[in-house]
Amino acid sequence: MYWFRNGSSLDLLPWLLAFLLAWLAGWLLASHAFKLSRNERLIAGLGLGVVLSAWLVNVVGCWLPASLAFWAAPLLLLLVGGLAAWRSPRRPLLARADLRIWPWLVAGLGFVWLFLLWSKGLALFDEHKNLSLISVIGNGEIPPLYHEPNFYLAYHYGFHLFAGGLMQLGKLLPWSAFDVAKSLAWGISLLLAGVLGRRMTGSVWGGYATTAVLALASGVRYLLTMLPPGILLRADSLVQLQGTSSSIGLPFSQALLAGWPVDGGPPLAYPFAFLNGILQPFVMAHQGPNIFSALIFLLLWLLLPRITGRFSTLVLAALFAMWALVWESSYALFALGLVGFAAIHYFRKRDLNLPYLPAALAALLLSAPVVLLQGGTFTEMARGMLTASSQAAGSLLNALMPHSAAAQAEAANFLGFSLRWPPAIVSSHLGALRLSSPVELLVALFELGPIVLFAPLLTAWAWRRAQAGEWILGALSVAAWAGLLIPIIFEYQTDRDISRLTSQALLIWGLMLVFAISDRAARWRPQVRVAAIAALALACLGGLLVAGIQMTAASSTQLGDGADKLDAELASQVWGTLPEDARLFGPFGSSTILTGRLAGQLLDVPAEGSVWDMLEKQPSLDAIRSHGFDYVYIDSRWWGNIPAAARANANLDAGCVVTVAEVWDNSRVNFRRLLDLSNCN
Repeated sequence: MYWFRNGSSLDLLPWLLAFLLAWLAGWLLASHAFKLSRNERLIAGLGLGVVLSAWLVNVVGCWLPASLAFWAAPLLLLLVGGLAAWRSPRRPLLARADLRIWPWLVAGLGFVWLFLLWSKGLALFDEHKNLSLISVIGNGEIPPLYHEPNFYLAYHYGFHLFAGGLMQLGKLLPWSAFDVAKSLAWGISLLLAGVLGRRMTGSVWGGYATTAVLALASGVRYLLTMLPPGILLRADSLVQLQGTSSSIGLPFSQALLAGWPVDGGPPLAYPFAFLNGILQPFVMAHQGPNIFSALIFLLLWLLLPRITGRFSTLVLAALFAMWALVWESSYALFALGLVGFAAIHYFRKRDLNLPYLPAALAALLLSAPVVLLQGGTFTEMARGMLTASSQAAGSLLNALMPHSAAAQAEAANFLGFSLRWPPAIVSSHLGALRLSSPVELLVALFELGPIVLFAPLLTAWAWRRAQAGEWILGALSVAAWAGLLIPIIFEYQTDRDISRLTSQALLIWGLMLVFAISDRAARWRPQVRVAAIAALALACLGGLLVAGIQMTAASSTQLGDGADKLDAELASQVWGTLPEDARLFGPFGSSTILTGRLAGQLLDVPAEGSVWDMLEKQPSLDAIRSHGFDYVYIDSRWWGNIPAAARANANLDAGCVVTVAEVWDNSRVNFRRLLDLSNCN
């Protein structure tokens, strides 16, 4: 019901083989394309293998069927890794000493298992969106469509390429593929944080501390409960809860003491005071793309200072391109930081003579045309801009882009920025907290957490280290300030999303704070170091409580998006079996997830009064066929909400209709059914 479409764990073996091939390829690249230590190569290779093989799936999946694309990607990557080894003067091919890191790998496996226990019992954050994408990508829809015909999706679907492989090669069901992919990426991210921390601090304990900060750091909203009641009562009229948090239905001061009413949450509700609308603790990163983004961020931090030549630059360009496909805001912010630091350094010194800085800029530059052509957010933005400005330019771009020659495609829901007045700090839970209001500013500072107070000291520390050669700290410092200031000054149409920039800034400063504390050359007074340690402890307390709350979900199983045993049984029979050119009609969301074929729009509910909406309310064989649909998926949840007269007139039991699959529960009340209408004219 939860795990495999065919019910056998042996079905995972092909995916496991492809995963190990990708890891081997990444290990070769880490060993021969970068100057890494023996404690870093195997884990960095694991990250490289996972990220680059998923990126190659996006490349080859445009031309190959899914059954070949998910095999071709790791094999191509292995070829690239072999080429790197052949070009490298270093020997041996792979060092046995690299395997001495095995205790860390065991710990990483424990992290994966822990997060999988949590994920299996939770169904949080964009479940429909993620499951639909994983299902269609696993079935070979690369790049994924937004809706028919040939309107491509402006979305960060890079993570879903990794999860789609678990469906195609591992024969997992959509929800288990989602959970396993998240858990693997989460465990690898923590391992990379440990390796990075060990390098930056020079100690194993520094690696442990870096891992803990990545996993647990957040804001300190809970400390607001210690303020005088009068301040919180004043905040009630100023702070308006946003999104899911508004469902609490209480004033802000009382909501702090309430549970967070989120669908798919743990049996014991998350305490609202210990959550955060800017930097959710990484233990609660159940979206998927945000985990994969952190993985790429840490991997780049490890690799950029260890470039060996042009081959390294090409590998880094692919990593940058994949980051843009996974979490475009973090990619853009890092690019802004890197270019901004290089510009500042050049105008001050009149050169770029810092180790490997020109190579890093070249990798970023090489990634730009790939980002504009590979699919996803930036591609569709570029396509929409060119289509709007020039029919000829749009046609040229379509000729260069896979699957787009048939029709002009357009970006979905992309609106611009505008100036924000008055300036404010944005929380996805609490909205825009104005800097002009002392009470709102106070709430915003608690939402940001104490790490932000060390930003000036960290900037000075990072700049000194950057001028000494560690330029990546300078680039990250510029990126962090941009991430903090841009949402304060600019407003985005979907304003809660802009808090991702602030989240990235806080993540950078949190990790830097660990490194600065351990740096004896930082010239910080002992009192400042103690205050910094206390700030990190306070920032991690909320994440620790959230992790404990999630333990209550470890013994349960949620399939996600309201799915149940009947959905699992139907998916086991029909997923991936429909013809490639088949058009499917059915209830929004579930029909796409269970079959792997796009039905309606991929992310958004069809508009009121649209053809899809009318067919859902009054389905009929003639109307469905007249709009070109070959298959209909029916479940009792949708069918039972249709008036009896409309059901009787639907004529979906006509002699030309073929039942492809049908499952019932024991009561013979609830059912799932897939019908083939292609013989009906």
